[in-house]
Amino acid sequence: MKKLFKPASLLFSLLSLVVFFLIGMLYAGWIDAGKGQGLAGGAIVLGWGVIFALIAFVVSFFLTYRIVHKKIIVLNWVLFALLLAGYGIIHYNYVQREKSKEKNDIPPMEKPNAPSKTTDPASMLTSFNTVKEEKKLSPQNMESITGMGFFSPDFYENQVLYFYSEPNLEKPIQEHAVYDSITFRQNQHRQFEIATAPPWLVPDIMKLDYDMLYFRISSVSDEWVEIVVNAQNGQTAYVSKYAGNVVYWPDFLLSVNSVEFLPGSEEKVRARPFSASGIIRTPYEFMKPFKIKEDWAEVFLLDGGFQRVGKGWIQWKRGDKLLVQFNLLS
Repeated sequence: MKKLFKPASLLFSLLSLVVFFLIGMLYAGWIDAGKGQGLAGGAIVLGWGVIFALIAFVVSFFLTYRIVHKKIIVLNWVLFALLLAGYGIIHYNYVQREKSKEKNDIPPMEKPNAPSKTTDPASMLTSFNTVKEEKKLSPQNMESITGMGFFSPDFYENQVLYFYSEPNLEKPIQEHAVYDSITFRQNQHRQFEIATAPPWLVPDIMKLDYDMLYFRISSVSDEWVEIVVNAQNGQTAYVSKYAGNVVYWPDFLLSVNSVEFLPGSEEKVRARPFSASGIIRTPYEFMKPFKIKEDWAEVFLLDGGFQRVGKGWIQWKRGDKLLVQFNLLS
């Protein structure tokens, strides 16, 4: 019995447990034991490893009792070699999976007919100085075309936003070629900024010091969003729907800090959501939407200190014409 508790015997049992646990999982992977089992696949593979390990652990006690001590030492070296080999196989498979994943995540670049120069953001951002300084942010040309809402890239998760030409909706995104992109980086203050971008890029709203970058949406499908990438000339491109957030107009208006009628507008705050309704004459400075009903928004009326002084209804759009400007910041 003392033989079972010698260091070499205990090491033999421990190595048997670990080595055959790895062998069990490798065997499960080889026979595709967890394939097609969804979230249960990992547990199935792990179960195979546990079964192999328990059997080997029990058998190791019988072997240490019957085999001479010198042979146990030899078997320990054999098991140690198998352990290193198993680790090497698992590490190799992991590296290969990561390489395959990176390859699939980076779509092929399409060769444009004419070279498209990618510019440093410093030259491009000059055209947004007025937007960055204004608290009242209203997209360019938005007073005449509203679109469906806005697309905001998630640059915390995806530091490259790929642009595609008109896609084949029957094919997955990975089979489409990229024709341009925006890349993001963090500056010394840990704030995101544009690192590279095509020279024609003119977003509707950009204020990256507040993590704001919005493109107007022209169309939406299961995997794609068509966005206006140049608010001056209406140029559009397609992006992956999963590369950011799709915010339709009602949700967008409910998220803004306040709204105001356009300069020179004759629109009024109404008691109910129709044009013939009575006019609310309570003095106010700003309006904060809290309910959207088709072309109308119910708003809180705010004074200069953003305190509520009343509420009413405003018509925020008429057809494709936007009737308000919005303040994203306080």
